[in-house]
Amino acid sequence: MSPSRPEDLVPSSVGELVISILAQPAPLLFLDTAAIFDVARVPYRQALRVDLLESAMDLVEDLVAHPKRVWVACSANVMHEFASNRDSIALELQKYIAELQNSFSKSAQIARLILPDRRIASFEWLEADFKDRILGVLERLTASIAVFRGSPDCMVRARNRVWERRAPSGNSRQQFKDCEIFEEFLDLVAQLRALRFDQAAVFVTPNSDDYGPPPKGYDPIASDLVSVKGQYAGNISWARSIATQK
Repeated sequence: MSPSRPEDLVPSSVGELVISILAQPAPLLFLDTAAIFDVARVPYRQALRVDLLESAMDLVEDLVAHPKRVWVACSANVMHEFASNRDSIALELQKYIAELQNSFSKSAQIARLILPDRRIASFEWLEADFKDRILGVLERLTASIAVFRGSPDCMVRARNRVWERRAPSGNSRQQFKDCEIFEEFLDLVAQLRALRFDQAAVFVTPNSDDYGPPPKGYDPIASDLVSVKGQYAGNISWARSIATQK
């Protein structure tokens, strides 16, 4: 594993990230793990539109611009989940491509039999480095994310959310990690707002089952977002459109 990957780096403290953002103010997108992995899932999940992948590619350009056009952040908890599940997502993509290749190959063989007067094109683009290119977009995006350590207070507040069954914790007490990640977002934005940060701050997750339908979410989510003047988007494409609004 390359040492340059974000999960291998020592994350900054939330205070250090606040200072960095205030030194170069721009809209802030906070990604949860599912929002990151959706970049690689675009080819094989019908509900995901191609513009999500395009937005991820555009975000990389936004992040390396000088000055930054947007900040993309996540907590160390998110990056740990990403590192733990990266290989399984790559295998899902590889399985889809193999199935697609077999289907195309069979269809081409049939077409050559019943359409002998036509030239049946091959699908060389699929046989080349299609998977690697998709995963490359994912890796470039994650390498540009600002990763920070959440404060210990976030763990306490997350525990309280779980015991109170407050979204994203519902009927299950197994959702502590989601609660902690959301509290880390709220803490980061609250610290920024206290220092007069007035840019958009967007929590990004496709997990509407636990958070509720965007842009508001369930009542606890909506009220918490209002308290820090935050927003909620269901995917990277939606979030980037909020960030680029004038």
